[in-house]
Amino acid sequence: MTTAALAKLLCLVSGLFGRPAWEDARCLDRADAIMGAAGRHGIDPVLMVAVDVVECDLGDRDAPIREDGRLVGYDACPMGIRLRGVGRRADYDAAALYELGAARLEAAKKRWKARRRRGHFVAAYNWGNREYAADVLAVAAALRGRRPRTAGLADRIAEIVRRISAALSRKES
Repeated sequence: MTTAALAKLLCLVSGLFGRPAWEDARCLDRADAIMGAAGRHGIDPVLMVAVDVVECDLGDRDAPIREDGRLVGYDACPMGIRLRGVGRRADYDAAALYELGAARLEAAKKRWKARRRRGHFVAAYNWGNREYAADVLAVAAALRGRRPRTAGLADRIAEIVRRISAALSRKES
């Protein structure tokens, strides 16, 4: 996939979450950051977009992490990167978060292969969610224009897959 094709895909999908679609310049900037990080770490860029969709709905809204009522960090978007320490968030722009996400996916891929696990290595990106790999892979399939099985997916992910599939079929018409 080219950077331009990825940028078009990002622009199309970014508008599916109840807010205006990203402007072309932002899509190109994000696509360039994703392609660079994916290339450096040997990760499929569409898989990175799928992780970002599942983690952040392609939004830049961080989720606060609280312990004992105190803010201790953020799950930073894009990519849902867990940053412990409130002050650390200012150190990471979108490109840096894509880089961290690609590095974490690469490490997960290496561990997965070394341990000869079954399934897909993306499951290691979010160990706390048993359906995570199926969710991400369904979104990735939809982003590629394929029709993934939605049986067994969480309602939110099934709806995202439906929206992506519908948007891509409208685009092809």
